Amino acid sequence: MSFYGIAGLFISSYLWCTITWNIGSGYDRFDRKEGIVRIFRWGFPGKNRRIFLRFLMKDIQSIRIEVK
Repeated sequence: MSFYGIAGLFISSYLWCTITWNIGSGYDRFDRKEGIVRIFRWGFPGKNRRIFLRFLMKDIQSIRIEVK
């Protein structure tokens, strides 16, 4: 039983850290005037926390959005 209790504490601390650090939150920006798509996300704290991707619209073939 103590194994499951310790495992539960580790999992719950991991989940609380992801909530407080806003991991995965960010924005997507589609700029038709400049022809650029920008994707920004927050990752885990550290050297590479900011994830910023930039693509040209002419390089993108399709975009799929799912709403659940």
